Amino acid sequence: MVKIIRTFDFSANDFFDYIEDSLTKEIKKARNNNKNVKIATGTRYALKGRDGTINTKVVINKFERNKIYSATFTSLGEVVTADYATKDTNKGCKITLTEDIQTYDPEQHNKLANLFYNFMYHRSAQEELNKLANGVQKFKEKR
Repeated sequence: MVKIIRTFDFSANDFFDYIEDSLTKEIKKARNNNKNVKIATGTRYALKGRDGTINTKVVINKFERNKIYSATFTSLGEVVTADYATKDTNKGCKITLTEDIQTYDPEQHNKLANLFYNFMYHRSAQEELNKLANGVQKFKEKR
């Protein structure tokens, strides 16, 4: 499991405006219609790959605006849960990202393999959080 805490120069409201906009577009595309989408705990959808087959199933585990967004992604036998907890501070929005790959069992690997895996996994999570923060900043500037 990876846990990253970072503070960004935007508000929790900005973060959730971006998340809702992105999820709404993604769900409309996945469902192949333009009907209204309500982002809520329990929402499910499936993302198709470039070849048109379903590659990733998504379940929103928890959605409390300006507090938490949690989702589980299942793809090619891998199950990943990502939690984004937000809190506004006087320095900006503090985001705590917690990711857990439920299908990785460290007991099945040696210490060196686990160390390398944890390093790469942590690095990947940091990159994703930075991409998300950049997306929030660009979205905020467009409004």
